Amino acid sequence: MRILIKDLSYIVTQDRLRRILRNRSILVADGRIESIAPSEELGGSSSADQVIDGRGYAAIPGMIDLHNHSVQTIFRGDLDGLPLMAWLRRIDLLYKLLDRESLVDASRLSFYEKVLSGVTSVLDMERGVEEAVEAARQVGIRLFEAVALFDTIETGESGLRRIRDVDEELRLAETYLKKYREDPMIEVFPGPVGFPSSSFELMEEAARLARRLHTPLHSHFAETPVNDRLARNLNYAGEFVELERRGFFGGNLILAHAIHIDDYEIDSLAKYGVSVAHCPSSNLKLLNGVAPIWEMVSHGVNVGLGTDGAASNDSEDIFREMKEASLIQRIYGHGIIDVQKVFDMATVNAAEALGRGDLGSIEVGKRADIVLLNLKDPSLHPLDNLLENIVFSADRRCVDTVIIDGEILVRDGRHVSKTVEEQVLTGFERAREKLAEKMNG
Repeated sequence: MRILIKDLSYIVTQDRLRRILRNRSILVADGRIESIAPSEELGGSSSADQVIDGRGYAAIPGMIDLHNHSVQTIFRGDLDGLPLMAWLRRIDLLYKLLDRESLVDASRLSFYEKVLSGVTSVLDMERGVEEAVEAARQVGIRLFEAVALFDTIETGESGLRRIRDVDEELRLAETYLKKYREDPMIEVFPGPVGFPSSSFELMEEAARLARRLHTPLHSHFAETPVNDRLARNLNYAGEFVELERRGFFGGNLILAHAIHIDDYEIDSLAKYGVSVAHCPSSNLKLLNGVAPIWEMVSHGVNVGLGTDGAASNDSEDIFREMKEASLIQRIYGHGIIDVQKVFDMATVNAAEALGRGDLGSIEVGKRADIVLLNLKDPSLHPLDNLLENIVFSADRRCVDTVIIDGEILVRDGRHVSKTVEEQVLTGFERAREKLAEKMNG
């Protein structure tokens, strides 16, 4: 399909010079951005299958959510007030109550909400890979699915009893990697949950698998100081040092949270090329602390943004994460992260973390993941502070149009498929009712 977005008031390119263009048009063809130029230079609209009037709109790159647990929408609001350790035990019990259909319904709502919020790609971590893929395909979002790998019981009893074999977990991950390898909208890779649910042996071998298959690697890290102390109690060197010794860190690794880390660890992450998915809302809600993101950025660590699961956020709106990412650093005295760096986290930084240089900016040759913001929304005014207002004032209500891989999925703030709209909500309510019956039974 060829789409002409004609006479846009603004294009926030996120190119190398971070240019904001005025009064330009974008021609999309075969899922890529073919041209960016004044309309008269694009030969008019005769060659386009669809023309979108861009006057009164600002185009931004499709945003990327770098850490998510899609199934957890079904638990949204149920676990408020629980700190992380109590939350973990409760969430483990709740997951066991869900059947396959409910997993699809819950993930579908998560992806649907993200698309309406201007997120075109999401790094999700779930055990039910097939269910997440089914949900993503129905909604149309670009999915990066980290297979949740774990071989140890973390909650319910002490002793870290092994429940699975490392090789068994690796075979599971590799099976899914091969199954979806040819799907251009789906990328699956290893996602060891993190110590102690994933043993250090599993973490080490998952890293080797990811490097052998040339994929990203995703895990939780330093979300709480408990895991580091536990590792020491078990005669390991500590969470970071043990992983470093085992060769876990590298340029394909994306670590969620990274809250409780020191200067040596920050410098080491920069040296190894590790990326961090910063989840400010979840970190605050679970009382985990404030990640030293200003220090990470200052020391050269690549940082993106994640909403985490809706059971610990509860929002799926990346606009909120941008604002909080900047403001929290200020109030805790870490330093000021300017709006350009914050917007980079939601776009080009996240694309870099995923090894996808074809995402995260509006440039000729890149995939056509484009979001149009309605400039009639008062939160975006004054327009001469556009980027400032996108980060600090805007929210999902500003999102008018979402294009993913050259396909229009959202227009006038609504999904273009009424069938998807109906299925998302009716399916979710059905899943929620089944969960309530099991919880009360």
